Amino acid sequence: MSAWIMLGSGGFFVVLGVLTLNGRGAAAYAPSPRAGWGWMAVGGGFVLDGGPKLLSFSSGPAMVLSTVALGLVMLGAALQVRGGAFAKDRNAGGGD
Repeated sequence: MSAWIMLGSGGFFVVLGVLTLNGRGAAAYAPSPRAGWGWMAVGGGFVLDGGPKLLSFSSGPAMVLSTVALGLVMLGAALQVRGGAFAKDRNAGGGD
């Protein structure tokens, strides 16, 4: 069951990354395309972690793929932070 959840959430994050790169939908708030690539990397990491569980890989290759998936998730998080995915919009006015 957890593998299906990882695949579903990974697919959701990949779609969110594509929407951010295209500038559409609710994900268009990010000021940099790095945020879109970050969402896609996180989604790819989730898919890469859930896939071997569904395909019944042995523990050795599954561990290697999970390690690569963890690296993708960490890279994606760094890209999102650097791309401003979580930055608040600041107005140039006086803030009145």
